[in-house]
Amino acid sequence: MRRVVPLLGVLLGLLCGCFYPQEERLQLDQLPAHVERVQSAIDLYVKDKKVLPYRYKADELKFTSKAVVDFQALRGYLDQIPPSAYENGGFFIYVLTNVEERPLVRLFDLRVNDQVEKAQVMVTDFQQKHKRLPIKEKIDAQFSTIDFQQMGMEEIVIPSPYDTAATLSLMMDGKGKVMIDYRTEAMKMIQKAKEKPSEREDLRNWMVKDSLHVPAFSLPMKYKNGEPVFTTLEE
Repeated sequence: MRRVVPLLGVLLGLLCGCFYPQEERLQLDQLPAHVERVQSAIDLYVKDKKVLPYRYKADELKFTSKAVVDFQALRGYLDQIPPSAYENGGFFIYVLTNVEERPLVRLFDLRVNDQVEKAQVMVTDFQQKHKRLPIKEKIDAQFSTIDFQQMGMEEIVIPSPYDTAATLSLMMDGKGKVMIDYRTEAMKMIQKAKEKPSEREDLRNWMVKDSLHVPAFSLPMKYKNGEPVFTTLEE
């Protein structure tokens, strides 16, 4: 990822860290076609091989999946790696969700990765220097929002992959691990949906059914008592 980071820094600096640059050059308008091509190739691969072409990733909170698309395995099934893919110089890692039922190709945005890691470095540094976390407000007993002013920096917000007019806030757990709060976006999607998610379903999997993007750096959520709430991977 090192070859991506310097370019990201320049682009994000020019645009105040909130809006993504030159959508045409990044071919963001072609993302649905790129995902559809990879999905078709994977469907054919699975039909022939009876297994999924993926590389295992343990960090499920980061990728919202443990399965990253293995483009090398797709040789002969995919004419070329999409230009939006990291493997071809793009800003997206292609992952597989819903692997136990009907595997869906979705996107992990490396630009989000850059912003979260920037916040993580600052939180970790603050914690080491002050022996406490830069807590702004408690969300619940386990999580809190981040006080960027305490760290001497402007607040980092993440453009929502689900609503171009919305931004997402960063939060952290009791050990200072930085994540993204998707509860508001999940609630908006639930309010618009004809079929509501079940209380047993991880809302992250429910959200990706109608979106190209995974909720990167997210906690498991479930729909309980009329609202999204954080859960654990085991619940």
